[in-house]
Amino acid sequence: MFDKILEKITGKDDLERVACLGNFAKLSAYLKTRKVYVPRKPRRFLDPSELTETALLDHIKAEARESANTPFEPWILDLDGKKRLPVFSSPERMQQFSAKISVEINKVFSLVAGEALLEVAIKGLELDFVDLNLFCQKSWEIEVKKKSAS
Repeated sequence: MFDKILEKITGKDDLERVACLGNFAKLSAYLKTRKVYVPRKPRRFLDPSELTETALLDHIKAEARESANTPFEPWILDLDGKKRLPVFSSPERMQQFSAKISVEINKVFSLVAGEALLEVAIKGLELDFVDLNLFCQKSWEIEVKKKSAS
């Protein structure tokens, strides 16, 4: 309850408030206990000028059915030659990302997410960075250190 009041006052959710402290150790510790939303790689990108409202709804329903029957594949972006995993502190932040990227690529897509602890979500992925709340008013870039083979 208190978190929701603080969010209304500050415009930042609990995870964003911790990230804003600028203390990576605190953020890292918090991310070990707080789940984030990880977007699933969209299966189709459609031209919005070719869609009716009915066609768009049909697409969303089909995507939801397919998502339920296929393994989860996180949406890893390749930006400037770097592999980035966008993760979000809330569904609202994920919607801001979706709206911005839809405009940038001039395509529409269904955005589905899984919820997981960050270390579980990135396990086994080849990444350079995790982007917390990418394309939102405030976002954070977290470099993923690769373990050296010994």
